[in-house]
Amino acid sequence: MTGPVVTLAVPCRTDEPALGRTLDLAWASWSAGPADRRALELVVCLNGDPQSGRGMADLQAFARQRAVDVQVIDADAGAVAAWPAPSATPVVAALCTARAGKAIAWNLLRRAARGDTIVFLDADVWLAPGTLERLLTSLDTAPYAVLASARTRCAARPTWFEAVMAAPYGVEFPNLSPQLYAARRAALPAAMPEGLLEPERWLELTVGADGIVRAPGAEVVVRLPATLGDFYRQRIRIELAKVQIAREHPELLARAAPQPGLRAVLRQLEPSALARLGAYLALRQSAHVIARHWYARGQVRDVWRQAASTKRWDTA
Repeated sequence: MTGPVVTLAVPCRTDEPALGRTLDLAWASWSAGPADRRALELVVCLNGDPQSGRGMADLQAFARQRAVDVQVIDADAGAVAAWPAPSATPVVAALCTARAGKAIAWNLLRRAARGDTIVFLDADVWLAPGTLERLLTSLDTAPYAVLASARTRCAARPTWFEAVMAAPYGVEFPNLSPQLYAARRAALPAAMPEGLLEPERWLELTVGADGIVRAPGAEVVVRLPATLGDFYRQRIRIELAKVQIAREHPELLARAAPQPGLRAVLRQLEPSALARLGAYLALRQSAHVIARHWYARGQVRDVWRQAASTKRWDTA
């Protein structure tokens, strides 16, 4: 293999139930690209209780189906060991750490990656064939860019609650997709603060709007909270992350991309969708109030509670 190496980096809780299907989709997307251009290494950071869930079993099953071995690395033991160079056969590696947190996983993946380009992919999403190549092409054709972002969309179940949850996805925001983006490894920060609640927001602001491009046609799809409880489990963490950035990293706020104004939102949404958006914003504001209260009390540790309905891809 003479092409450049790409690292597909997947942060994953050990109790993640959707890793297997996400890896299969990522492989199909990778295979849809020109096979002779790039070599692939897949590195999954399994973080949390090693006895919890099926993350390692899913990764081993993925590797076995492609006739490769999983290189298992105990990231808590010190330096990351070397594994074979990618070739026509992909390299599959597991970075295992008992320390939970997405920023911790990001740092380990950033340190272990050998590709000039790293594609960061969440473990519980859907993506179409060709998506990864669109990301890589967009980064290749924008030499000034550090990051190339997909657009996050949603797969809503046919319920009134998820219709409300889906409302903001009808508006195109310029933000970095937390679920899927490509990065130039050499231009990335060497590490990010481990206590971040929303690592991609910190990364987006650190890089700055001028260092990010949107990859045309590259989309990543997420499941929505199906219940009010799951909405609050997910949204309070996101709102806590906003408070954390504002309080602990205020110097970054001026680097944010301008957000769509009211006129832009009105152009993008139909009246019925605007009504649903209004209901969603009211719920989001209530989550923000709770988040500010939690942050003021220092209650930020127990925010990674699983929103189980966002993991269910096998139900309508």
